[in-house]
Parts: sequence; C-alpha cells; structure tokens
Amino acid sequence: SSFWQTREDVESAVINCYGFVFEKFNDFNSPVIPAVGDMRCGGIGGAVGAGQLGLGFKTISNNDLSNTTDLNVPERYNLVDIDDWAPYFESIANCNITLSEIEKMEALTDTEKRRYEAEVKFVRAFTYFYICRLYGDVPFYTQPYDKTPRPRTSFVTIFNTLIAELNEVKDDLPWTPSNTSDLGVRANRGSVYTLIAHLNMWAAGFDKANQNKYWQDAAQKCLAVKNSGEFELLPLEETKRIFKGKTKESIFEFELNRNYGNTSRYVNLGQWMTHSPIVNYGANSDLYFTRELMERIYPPNLPDKRKDIWFYLPYVNNQTFMFLKQINVADPVGDWIFEDNLMIFRYADVLLLGAEAFANLNNTTEAIGMLNMVRTRAGANLYTPGVENLNDAIFWERQKELIGEGHRWYDFVRTGRVLDPNEALTYLTQDQFDRGAWTWPIDPKARVNNPEIVLNLYWVR
Repeated sequence: SSFWQTREDVESAVINCYGFVFEKFNDFNSPVIPAVGDMRCGGIGGAVGAGQLGLGFKTISNNDLSNTTDLNVPERYNLVDIDDWAPYFESIANCNITLSEIEKMEALTDTEKRRYEAEVKFVRAFTYFYICRLYGDVPFYTQPYDKTPRPRTSFVTIFNTLIAELNEVKDDLPWTPSNTSDLGVRANRGSVYTLIAHLNMWAAGFDKANQNKYWQDAAQKCLAVKNSGEFELLPLEETKRIFKGKTKESIFEFELNRNYGNTSRYVNLGQWMTHSPIVNYGANSDLYFTRELMERIYPPNLPDKRKDIWFYLPYVNNQTFMFLKQINVADPVGDWIFEDNLMIFRYADVLLLGAEAFANLNNTTEAIGMLNMVRTRAGANLYTPGVENLNDAIFWERQKELIGEGHRWYDFVRTGRVLDPNEALTYLTQDQFDRGAWTWPIDPKARVNNPEIVLNLYWVR
C-alpha cells in the first residue's frame, strides 16, 4: 500500500521482474545456460579424474540426467539445482503482481501503462518460453496471488496463449529505448517480435497440424525486425564488443558488469574453455569441444572467420583448445570473473530463424537472403541453390553462429533432428523422445504444495 505510488516505484518493480529470472540464470552455484543449452548436445571433452567437473559435464553431454544429484562433480556446481523450477515461478508470480498493480496506478499515463505492461508481459512470456523448453508442460498462472494447485498445462496451449497476448502488445514498446544504457537489456519492440517468432517455431515442431500458421507468423515477425533498420551485424573482429553487450546487434540480453557488482562464473562457456593467457589457469582448459563436433559444425576445408576468431586450436581435441567467443574477463587472476553479457537473442539469430521459417514456406528468396547476410559477415561461402539443401544449410548455420549461446539443444529438439544419429551426437530414439527424454528432470519437491504435479517420468528412477 505504501509502495505503488509513483512512476519511480513502477520503474523499480519492472526492473525487478528481470532480476528474478536473471538470478536463476546467474546462479553462482549452478551453470544453467551452458549445461542445458550446449553441453547436452554432445561433443564435450575434458578432465575425467576423480571429482573433476569434466566427468559430470560429459555425463550431461551424453544426456544422462537420471540422477543429477550424483554426477561426480564438485558440490559447487550443484547440477541438481537445475531441477528446481520454483525460482521461475517466483518470477512469474512477481510479473503477475506487477501487472495487476500497474493497471491501478494513477501516476501513469495510458501510454506509460501500456509500455510497462508490454515490458512485463515480455518478461513473463520469456520465462514461460524458457521453462517449457526445459521441462515441457508446466502449470500456467497469469493472475496475481493465485496459489491454486494447478496441473501441468500443454506447452503448445501456453505458447498459443502467449503468442496472442504478445501480438496484442507488440507495438506498445519502441524499437530503440530512449535511454541508450537500456539498449538490449530492457525489452523493446524487436525483443517482443523475436520472442513471438521463437514461440511460433517451437510450437511448429510439436503442433504439426498447424505448422504453416506458426511459420507464417514467425517469418513476418523476423522480417519486421530486419526491415526496421534498427539492428545490424557487427564485424566479427568486434566479437568482444558484441558479447560485452549493448550493441546494435543485441535484441535481448542480461547485463553483467563488475562495476555494478554483477559478474558471473557460470553463465557462459568461457569459464571452462579458456586458459592462459586469457585467464591465469595454466595451459589447459577444463573442457573443450571435441574434434568430431568441431569438424561437423565447421568443416576444415570451408572458409569461415568464426572458426578463426572464436577458437584457438579448434580441432586439437584436447584441453589446449580454447573457445574465445565470450572472453570479457574482469578478473583474470583471482576467480576468473567474466562479464560478457548473457546474450539471449541476437540479430543473427533472428535472421536465421526467419530464414528457416521462410524456407519452410517455400519462400526461398527471403530465406536465402537472410542466410547469406549471416554468411557474408562470417566470410563463408554464400548459399548456392542446388549445391546445398536449404533447410540443412540454415540449420547448420545456426549451429555455427550460435554455438555457446544456449540454442543448440533446443534447435535439435524442435526440428526433430535430435532423432537422427547422423546429425545429433547425442541423439534420441523416437520412443525416448515420446517418453520425455528431451526434457530436464523436475525436483520432486514441486509436488509438496501441489499434488497435481506429475514429474517428468522418463527421469524418475
């Protein structure tokens, strides 16, 4: 009753909405984004001695999550924390309360209300998007102070609801924030359009009867971002600036900055895949991408500046390898503190997602145009019809461009390529997929206050 009085109160509450979900991502105890998005895809090598983290993360790399409490990793990595979905629902509850209070605020104009509501609805939708890809179906809450024990709702149903909601508010935010310090780290129109596109592309992978509808909406949203003229691909030589964040390539990211007391050990793969002279950690990285994976993603005989700029000894197949995509190091001596922003959506991601949607709709002109924008920046061979399969070319371009950013496992799952042993190093059989092997385990404590919850039974032993 004393807080919701001024515009400053609302601003503080809205920023806090981002903080709830980011706190989970930037958990100093557990590497959420690297573990679930990239390590799970296979191709991870590293130390395997007693108690070494390489053994545990290579277990994840084989998609063996049957007992995340016993992966032979040091306690500080607490991989079992990823099983706990409660922090995400705290974020959702906070968004629901904030939306309710904004609606009652007399200190805001109608335009300000719509802008703040759109921003909070983006954060809530993003949180649902993330946890549905991680756990599958989840309980769906949209009202404040709702403590009703609800069963898990189909994520396709949730995504369709979110797509409709975001389409209603998508133009209530500007393309570019008035405060340049908010670039990328506060939702803008491009962020909302991009999230809608991702929701559509994920839904299309599971609701095949309605794929065309999803592809059409995704394609138009990605094209709108491209045609806005507000975003650009920066030169790859400026990789450190791209991943430090707040550039014209950023669509949405979470900020890491030591000056604000906000840094990370475990958000990005750079923590485990660098060594001296990047950090004072001897001549070996803890983990590396195997030669098998690197040769599959970056064929050695093809030109590509990404393999030259983002990797040191890309095909060495041992711990002298380094991944140099995320190496903004705030403290290279002490705790090897990194402050690359956590990149959620980049312009290159939007272009390749749009290319995929257009290719699925047989609009090859738009698809090839978007694909070649990314290839041109990478110094790679342009796509030539008849030489490569377009859908394959776009998929593997996403693998090249977004490696280490938490997209890889989800791209394999939503496209069904996780079922193909010729494409996925960590592949699933159709039976495993149908029984939920693509999901992450859910902590049994989710049932303590909600007996309606059924756990992901594939992982229950």
